[in-house]
Amino acid sequence: MKKLITLLLFSFLAFPLFCQKFEFEPPLLYEYYYLQPDSGNGIFQFVYRINYDELAFLKDKERYTTKIRITLELQDSSTNYISRANEDKIVSVSEFDETLSRSKSVQGLLNVNLEKKKYFVSITLTDLLTNKDFTIPKFSIDLSSNQPNNFIVSSGENGKYYLANKRKTLPFSPKVYSFIYESALPASLRGEPSGRSSKSDSSRSDSLCLKFLSHADSLSFCSIATIDNTFLLEEDSLGIYLSPQKKSPGRSFLFKDISLKLPEGRFTVKENGKPLSSLEVKWWDKPHSLLNYEISLKALGIIESKSVIDSLKSSAGKFGYKNFFKYWQKYDPTPKSIYNDLMAEFYSRTDYAQKTFSNFSTPDGILTDRGRIYIQFGPPTETERISSLNGRNLEVWFYKERNKKYYFRDSAGTGNYELVKE
Repeated sequence: MKKLITLLLFSFLAFPLFCQKFEFEPPLLYEYYYLQPDSGNGIFQFVYRINYDELAFLKDKERYTTKIRITLELQDSSTNYISRANEDKIVSVSEFDETLSRSKSVQGLLNVNLEKKKYFVSITLTDLLTNKDFTIPKFSIDLSSNQPNNFIVSSGENGKYYLANKRKTLPFSPKVYSFIYESALPASLRGEPSGRSSKSDSSRSDSLCLKFLSHADSLSFCSIATIDNTFLLEEDSLGIYLSPQKKSPGRSFLFKDISLKLPEGRFTVKENGKPLSSLEVKWWDKPHSLLNYEISLKALGIIESKSVIDSLKSSAGKFGYKNFFKYWQKYDPTPKSIYNDLMAEFYSRTDYAQKTFSNFSTPDGILTDRGRIYIQFGPPTETERISSLNGRNLEVWFYKERNKKYYFRDSAGTGNYELVKE
């Protein structure tokens, strides 16, 4: 009963588990696409994203402003200079908290006409307020390989498909994303996955099934909606979107809302049994506490019985995280999506408690009284701190919706606030 009451009191915010090494989101996220020409030069498109918390903002009166420049340089294989493109961006916000946001970002698009051959690419981000440069290590691209473009997109209110722009990864998040796949196979080889009855070539031309394989999962998705156009990226006030261009001999298939079913991990994408592409599903803002099984179970022990925790500990082998995930599935408020909002919120609170409430006597912030209350009920509506001459500081947390107050006292002056009254 204690567990269920606690879980129902969560406010849902933002999931996989211990199978993946944590990777910080780089300061500059970028990806590129190439619109293949019928003859002559094609269009090389470079898109980028920088989160606000990576930028330096200066206050001017009541606004906070940042100015940046992105420079793209391309050289051929003999290191001869080929082309350069750059653009400046100015962003202004009214609240200081916005300058620390990881959910808001500066986005942009650069276009260069290029031949189908190999190039070396250099990218520089310049902070125009501090005149400091951040340079991405030079890398090579081969535009002659005729690789089809695949897009990870979200649907906008205006009917456009907007690029996720997360380094060609499918974000693991509450937001729903779709996958647009350009099939390189002729229509006669597309259609039902192996094992099903074949159809005529005419019907197969309108359907495509893809299989997504990882070390732990195998999922199949089919699409019957085809798009006869190639795409060029364009930009508006909402982001980078796909603009249909000329008719194409190939076809692009929309796999709608695919992020609802794909778990975290690296997948090989197979078309008609042939591995033709790859896709990574990545949780960019994954709570750190989900990367340590011991910490994850320790936090869960605040609301769960010892027998359940012991059972999860005993299954902490190679696939132990699957049992852990199944546990949280029972309380998933959005079962149609593999992303578990409740679990993500719980471990976001765990991260905060671990970082904020640790002290000399209790290094694990989640084991302190304040950490325990924070994990169960979230941030208080109001806090008050009262200092006394004898060093016995008192901290009061008030939860308006629950009409509850919690009193914590630091009796020894060491920062370890113990719950003295509820």
